[in-house]
Amino acid sequence: MSIEQLFETGERKQDRSHFRNMVLIAKADGVITEQEQKLLYKIGHNISLSDAQIEEIIKKPNELSIVPPSSRDERYEQIIELIQMMQIDGNIDDTEMKVLERVAVGIGFKDIDDVDVESILALIVRGEDTDTIITELL
Repeated sequence: MSIEQLFETGERKQDRSHFRNMVLIAKADGVITEQEQKLLYKIGHNISLSDAQIEEIIKKPNELSIVPPSSRDERYEQIIELIQMMQIDGNIDDTEMKVLERVAVGIGFKDIDDVDVESILALIVRGEDTDTIITELL
């Protein structure tokens, strides 16, 4: 553990945890596509990760633990982004769904049935933003 990690805030740990989960989804089918990589770098930069930090997490995602979000809205934001990552290459496979199931429980859902994946996918395809999706779901 680096000195930087010792002094991270809870929010920062949560951000890294979420990024880790995004990487696990992207890697689930064995290949990180160009679209997935672009999304990973966009999200990584949005949470103030350097390119080196992004690359390190992509190489070794399991070295970070899951830190569940502290609120229901944050939990839904994360699951929506994970589903966006799953569908970005136009193909959602069984391996990605299995990873999503594990991550959903890790971030605070009872099980995958608590996540209306089909509705979230439909709203993503329709072009809705995260806030609109959360409003539609809750």
